[in-house]
Amino acid sequence: MSSRRDFLRVAVAGAAGLALGVGAGYMARQGEVDSLNERIRELASRAGVELEEEFNFYNWTWYANLELIDQWARENGIRLTIDHYESNDELVATLELGTVSYDLVVPSASYIPSLIEKGLIQKIDLDKIPNVEYIPENFMGREWDPDNEYTVIYSYGTTAIAYNEDKLGGDEITSWGDLFDVDNPDSIIRRHAGKVTMLEESIEVMDAAAIYLGYPIDTMDENQLQDIADLLIAQKPYLYGYASTEAIMENLPTGSLFYISQAWNGDIAGIIYESSETEVLMGIANPQIKYVVPEEGAVAWFDNFAIPANAKNIENAHAFINWFLDPVISAIHTMTVKYPFPAGIKYVPEILRNDPTIFVPESLYDKLYWTMLTPELEELWQRYWQQVQTA
Repeated sequence: MSSRRDFLRVAVAGAAGLALGVGAGYMARQGEVDSLNERIRELASRAGVELEEEFNFYNWTWYANLELIDQWARENGIRLTIDHYESNDELVATLELGTVSYDLVVPSASYIPSLIEKGLIQKIDLDKIPNVEYIPENFMGREWDPDNEYTVIYSYGTTAIAYNEDKLGGDEITSWGDLFDVDNPDSIIRRHAGKVTMLEESIEVMDAAAIYLGYPIDTMDENQLQDIADLLIAQKPYLYGYASTEAIMENLPTGSLFYISQAWNGDIAGIIYESSETEVLMGIANPQIKYVVPEEGAVAWFDNFAIPANAKNIENAHAFINWFLDPVISAIHTMTVKYPFPAGIKYVPEILRNDPTIFVPESLYDKLYWTMLTPELEELWQRYWQQVQTA
């Protein structure tokens, strides 16, 4: 009798077998579709619950294989709605407003304690998510949710600097100072003025400034926060602006509007490699795009599945999480959008598994920071971010 492990080996071998040679792209084949359909049916039958008719998913842009998710919904007779946001600020505002009911969201770890305290997310039932067994141990029981009462890991990575090497004229970026040292006329930010972007995510931008200044990234010292705001205000005249994921992915490869960006690692991997939200591609598309964790260090982020307090389709939320955490499914999502999904790490091609732009190497861990927001810290930081926005 074939075991579950045997099935996974066959499924992964089928996906790997789609390669046409070194550097060639993967192509969709009916055999893979049939295998995935069978896997989805198996997962649905194992759930042992009656699923609801609808599922409303609120996720970041460019963060999953949308065709695969559509297929899951079709196989289970579910009406699917997927909406996208570009920052945790946008997500939190939507949850606080409460006028739209989503069944599943993907907040970053920094925001989870605040979301719990505000009552914006509800407890999950791990008994309904048996595939948590495939999550590597170091992603379970983390500080933001020690007993995994409210969340399960989705993806992780770093927030650092990406750039188009062809546009820098031999310059090399190694430091946050390259983006913040506006007093030096020979700095990167001055010599490439108007061609640099920061993220739209307020905490990510402020964290980068705090790291550059040598301040704790969860500081509540108002003198330090004022220094952070002043630095960001001084930087603004030299920026193209604050950019979304879509803007970065569209413009960084050509460099026509800007070519240096604070960015999330997975977005940049999705530029370097041929990537799609609907099919598996594996060629190198933009070798001129580089991603660097600055010498001062960078923020580590951990995005997590969470069920909003006003969710209506609770069984579907649990069933979807369980489906996504299947190692084959997670691996195919990684092969599609090039973000790392920990449950599938053993099943992605070696070129992706060993790429530090995708799966963060342990050698970088000592250089990484992360913030755990409380409502008090969030409110305080937003006051200073508002200074930056209105300057």
